[in-house]
Amino acid sequence: MSRSRPFYADHAAAYDLLITDPVEPWVDAVHDVLVRSGRHTASVLDAGCGTGRHAAALTAKGHHVDLVDAAGPLLDQAAKRCPEARRHQADLCSLDVGPAYQAVTCRGVLNDMITDAERDAVLVSLAGSLREGGLLILDVRDERGSRERADGAPRERTVELGSGKQLIFTSTVTWQAGLLRVHEQYDLLARDEPRQRSGYDFTMRPWSEAELRQRLSAAGFHDVGIGPGVGRKTADRLFVVAVRR
Repeated sequence: MSRSRPFYADHAAAYDLLITDPVEPWVDAVHDVLVRSGRHTASVLDAGCGTGRHAAALTAKGHHVDLVDAAGPLLDQAAKRCPEARRHQADLCSLDVGPAYQAVTCRGVLNDMITDAERDAVLVSLAGSLREGGLLILDVRDERGSRERADGAPRERTVELGSGKQLIFTSTVTWQAGLLRVHEQYDLLARDEPRQRSGYDFTMRPWSEAELRQRLSAAGFHDVGIGPGVGRKTADRLFVVAVRR
């Protein structure tokens, strides 16, 4: 998906224009978790860092944040935002950076793991990036809330790209057998040029609290805390904190 989804590749420059959830609530919540655990200047790996907005804000709070993402164009933007960070272009399911970090943060990416094997593999990989007692801090889609929002209604947004170009982004989400089926359409408009249209279909699998607890425990975590999502405009996310054994 990271190489083929237009949102991460051909239209990566529009990512920050379309994803406009505020950074501060999530970053403040993560910072509070780290400080309460005695990690005022933690070493953090931002797994699935996107364009680095959250990593940059965590760095501004005094933490030492490194970057990992499978999408090269997004990782390039993140590296410009966080020039002191080490960067890793990698699939999170096979990530191998060693147990170097006091915390790993991961927003949204785990919903793209739709098989049981992928889910177990990614949690084991993230656990392997943490020191003993390190914290895993997640944002994932909530199964119940996601099912309620998957109404099949097209949702459209238009953003200005500069130089007279516009991107019209339309997303349609349906629910089928426990999975979110997503169709994205991209219409690029430029002066005196034909409309360029592309589309992309993919699947996401939200998480239940029971599944989170079971898989996190199997991957070597304990003291799992689960609450409502933080900094999201919709009530279909969970904020998860777990401790590496």
